[in-house]
Amino acid sequence: MKKIIKLLIITTIIHVFNVNAYAQGISPQINANKSVTFKLNMPNASEVSLKGSFVPKSFPVKTPAGVFGKEGRFQMKKINGIWSYTTQPLESEMYTYYFEVDGKRMTDPNNNDSIRDVDTYFSYFIITDGVADDYVTQNVAHGDVEKIWYDSSIKDTPKRRMSIYTPPNYKIDIQKQYPVLYLLHGSGGDENAWIEAGRAIEILDNLIAQKKCVPMIVVMPNGIANMAAASGENPNSDGKAKRINVESMLGKIEKAFVPDIVTYVESHYRVKAAKQSRAIAGLSLGGLHTLFISANNPDKFDYVGLFSAQTTNALDDKKIGKVEKIVQGIEDFASVFPFLSKGKIGEAISSYTDGISSGDLSIYNNLDEKLKEQFKTPPQLYYIAVGKDDFVKKLNDDFRLKLADKGYKYYYHETDGGHSWENWRKYLVDFLPRLFK
Repeated sequence: MKKIIKLLIITTIIHVFNVNAYAQGISPQINANKSVTFKLNMPNASEVSLKGSFVPKSFPVKTPAGVFGKEGRFQMKKINGIWSYTTQPLESEMYTYYFEVDGKRMTDPNNNDSIRDVDTYFSYFIITDGVADDYVTQNVAHGDVEKIWYDSSIKDTPKRRMSIYTPPNYKIDIQKQYPVLYLLHGSGGDENAWIEAGRAIEILDNLIAQKKCVPMIVVMPNGIANMAAASGENPNSDGKAKRINVESMLGKIEKAFVPDIVTYVESHYRVKAAKQSRAIAGLSLGGLHTLFISANNPDKFDYVGLFSAQTTNALDDKKIGKVEKIVQGIEDFASVFPFLSKGKIGEAISSYTDGISSGDLSIYNNLDEKLKEQFKTPPQLYYIAVGKDDFVKKLNDDFRLKLADKGYKYYYHETDGGHSWENWRKYLVDFLPRLFK
């Protein structure tokens, strides 16, 4: 009898909680079977839809979540003024989402957890009991993160910012030196991207605590050439983040990387300043930077990671020479006709010519010869990872053929999915334990 009464009490409590949650619009609610219920209190709205990384894409054909394409959506239903939708059970992952209310985008007002990707904010939640266990804060020792401003040789950004993770005990054991990983973001990202969307700090803390990777310092610089820091966090600029960054593909970041960033880190932190203790990895645009930084500095990095990398610059050797001649021709022409340097046309022309002139396109020249030099004393690890549905997969396949044709050894990791944080977080978890062994 006591067991029956106890069961009735528990059932009543659960029922009251669910009723109250529904009435208050608590969202998101992760259910026992890993389905997720979303609620939004918008009694005057005519239509509310739910979009997120767990929603399959719908264009050009139905494709998995995380693949570029037109976003799919779930239509929410209204009961007593509250819009609601419950998903199917979801696999362990970190998911982002937002609502569209009568065509207008909004994050979840009942969810305090949000992140910015490029210039857009998303609400997020995490389903545990799987791969995402590495993405949550656990009861382990935690490292520290500093936001550092350093002197830069890149024109127009004499001070730039980077995030630096130091592992647990770094400030306690002041004699110990550490290896260092330089971890680069993609186009539209910044020095916060790997921390926020990539969950890099949680991943590092957890893997170090589990002794799956060695304690290391991780440097996450801003890799957008004309942005010194994350959007809204630079007191000297109100520049906005954008998805495409041609100015960051002109050799500026790669040229300045070792003299500016590596030199600063090795003079301000207790790092082991040797090739075998340096790693560099990046996603997408950061993968492009990683490829060419390591190829142009063959004696600096013993571990190289390309995550969904743009493995080729749009400019090959012949095009680079032509572009440089065109720029010089435009500048000569403008000196004869000064009016071309004025107004909006002048601003547009000068932004491209200045970008190319202040860059160093030779960074991308003679890649075959640079790879030959790099692989004379090959890296301990040359890691390539990409999704089956990623739009850069063909580029990565072609690059792997180039390496294989020359007998250069690399490690290849292929996953499902596309050009997404769902993959890049997994690549980081797979990459870290392979370093500094």
